[in-house]
Amino acid sequence: MTRSSDKPAGRKKAAADGGKSGKTSASLRAARLSGRVWLWRIVALGAFLGALALLGAVLLFGYYGRDLPTVEKLKHYAPPQISRVVDRKGKLIAESFSERRSVVPMSRVPRVLVLSVLAAEDADFYLHRGLDYAGILRALLTDTLRGRPTQGASTITQQIVKNMLLSPERTIARKVKELILARRLEQELGKDQILFLYLNQINFGHGRYGVEEASRFYFGKHVDELTLAEASLIAGIPQAPTRLSPMLHPEAARRRQLHVLDQLASKRAQYWDDLPASAIDAARNTPVAVRSMDDVAQAEAAPEVAQIARELLRSQVGDDAAQRGGYTIETTIDLGLEIAARKALHAGLVHVDERQKLQAPLVAHKTNERLERATTLVVGHVYDAAVSGSDDASGTLRLDVAGHPGVATISELARYNPKDLPAHTFAVQGARVRASVESLPEGRPARVRLLLGPQGAVVIIDPRTRDVLALVGGDEAMYGFDRASNAVRQPGSTWKPIEYALAIDTRAFTPASVVLDAPEVFDQWRPNNFETWEYAGPVRLREALAQSINLVAVRVVSELTPQKVVDFAHRLGIRSELDPSLALALGASAVKPVELVNAYATFAAGGRFAPTRLVRRILDPQGHELALPKPDAPAEVMSPASAYVLTNMLTSVLKTGTGKAAAGVLKRPAAGKTGTSNRARDTWFVGYTPEIVAGVWVGFDDLRPLGLHETGATAALPIWLDVIKSAVGDRPPVDFPMPKGVATAKIDPKTGKLAYENEPDAIDEVFLEGTVPTEVATPPDVADTGTFLMEQLGGPAPPSAGR
Repeated sequence: MTRSSDKPAGRKKAAADGGKSGKTSASLRAARLSGRVWLWRIVALGAFLGALALLGAVLLFGYYGRDLPTVEKLKHYAPPQISRVVDRKGKLIAESFSERRSVVPMSRVPRVLVLSVLAAEDADFYLHRGLDYAGILRALLTDTLRGRPTQGASTITQQIVKNMLLSPERTIARKVKELILARRLEQELGKDQILFLYLNQINFGHGRYGVEEASRFYFGKHVDELTLAEASLIAGIPQAPTRLSPMLHPEAARRRQLHVLDQLASKRAQYWDDLPASAIDAARNTPVAVRSMDDVAQAEAAPEVAQIARELLRSQVGDDAAQRGGYTIETTIDLGLEIAARKALHAGLVHVDERQKLQAPLVAHKTNERLERATTLVVGHVYDAAVSGSDDASGTLRLDVAGHPGVATISELARYNPKDLPAHTFAVQGARVRASVESLPEGRPARVRLLLGPQGAVVIIDPRTRDVLALVGGDEAMYGFDRASNAVRQPGSTWKPIEYALAIDTRAFTPASVVLDAPEVFDQWRPNNFETWEYAGPVRLREALAQSINLVAVRVVSELTPQKVVDFAHRLGIRSELDPSLALALGASAVKPVELVNAYATFAAGGRFAPTRLVRRILDPQGHELALPKPDAPAEVMSPASAYVLTNMLTSVLKTGTGKAAAGVLKRPAAGKTGTSNRARDTWFVGYTPEIVAGVWVGFDDLRPLGLHETGATAALPIWLDVIKSAVGDRPPVDFPMPKGVATAKIDPKTGKLAYENEPDAIDEVFLEGTVPTEVATPPDVADTGTFLMEQLGGPAPPSAGR
């Protein structure tokens, strides 16, 4: 019974358990179904959100992708670059630029610099396609959380886009545009092309752009000469060009350099295993010599040359191309000689200042003359002025400039202030000066520059090539008026060799020709000698040139005719307007220094004229040579024999004539001529050795007399001597070679005739063949009635020097 009763109970229990189990299974099935439903919902939501995000991205990129700048222009990269003016050896004379940049091809960028830049900026550059996606998401998240753009994640490609195609603003819109353009750029250009753009475009501080200018600025070398230590230092600068400048913040730059080297080491095995670890270690321990600010802050060495070169460039390529730059203008200048010539001119002018008491302190001289008043002042004009006060704090002088207030800064007058006197001591109230107006600020005193002392010019030419080796237009640190090329001044007696050259070449005269030095009136004009009280009577042409006798020169030109002298001067390259009158004989017609010096170069070159050359060639940004204007054709103006005879006559100027002060100084064969215009408004010396021709002019711009006792021999010749000594250096002396067509003979120094037999004071003279005298001088014990009358008109004693 019990068993029978147990069966139903067991079934009930089983049924109960089975019901419970069914409910559990149903619950599980329901739970699983619910989970799948939620999973599908999540997936669907994710897909929806993803689609929405994708759609948003498409819309966002589509919106910001409109009207974007094209990357096409980067294929034709032509940024502003530096144009350089260099000397004959490639030394820098001057630069001009709107941006300091020199584009270099990848072939010139050393691998150590490429790797350093990649380590510093973008190690994955050659692996990604322009974007660092992980970095972008990190930057976007940070920017979103902070509510403003703060995090950067720029690849090299993005930096190119940001710097060359977009504005520098930090906004999300600009960042989106940057991403779009970065992808486009990677599709259009190869990796090397993009890196080329980066290396030439990026800012390296101090206004220097690109790796070439960075190398020049910080190390004074070309980029292809950089070591790993130098390259790693430069590569770290673009992150913060001012804060990481090795010149301004060397410790910060050093820390950044070590970071770059650490990056090179840590990523070497993965990216650049060809770079030895030992090289990186050596770079860490290698001191890097960075130039100082004083080394790079230098004025143009030859501002006149730079100006002429730039004007030629503009005339050849136009203003726009010249402004874009990238040109190299190779000149004929010898920079060392140019600097020496500038120093010699400055020293010579200071000596004039000292002799004429033009240095501070400036005193007030007693005068009853009132300042001439001007209705208005004009910039660039020169006026009489008087010191009315001073201000030591600002280092300025207050002036009455032709009735108007003016102010001058004494720091600009260092040449006249050797004792470094303060303003109140530099010039006392009432001191008279000449002042050039530089600017007229509205409502303030005129800014003026005091013209206290004379100016000068120096031209040095190689007579064989006509290369201009030095051109100094004044004693000014910056470009002003180029007196060497543009000043038109009276040459005084430096003109006489031109008329004497014609006299010799036409065989109208010889060095032994005797010409009368005596007063005479020429068509109501009565010329005088420098010493108006002294006349030499009959004098040989050589002696007349050596002693610079005016009356002889006038008689020579009178016989040749002034017009023929003008025509001859034009063939020598003189382009200034010349007056065909007898006053031409004394240098009354003004010429430019460079013209006169090149005329002498024709004498030194054996009578062959050629135009001067200042620019050898111009290279465009791609290194191609530009065609330059064709110069005038060379021409033989006088025979080599005539040129030699004249040169031989001019050597007497430096041996026994007005330039004899050079005899014991130069100690080598040289020829030349002094020149002094009326009242010493212009003083000159132009001369040459067989290798070099140089000319010096000294005078006031406003035609004031230089002062008492100033002549070509005292003011210009000492400068010329310093210049020539710098030019020839320690080269052994060379004599002027005698060409064919020259004869020598012994003559009587008094009459210019052939010396009589065994004449004790006979001298050697040179002649063109066929012009040697045939008449023999009469011995002193034999009367010569032919010279009696001339002897009554003046003594044979030569005049004193000084012209």
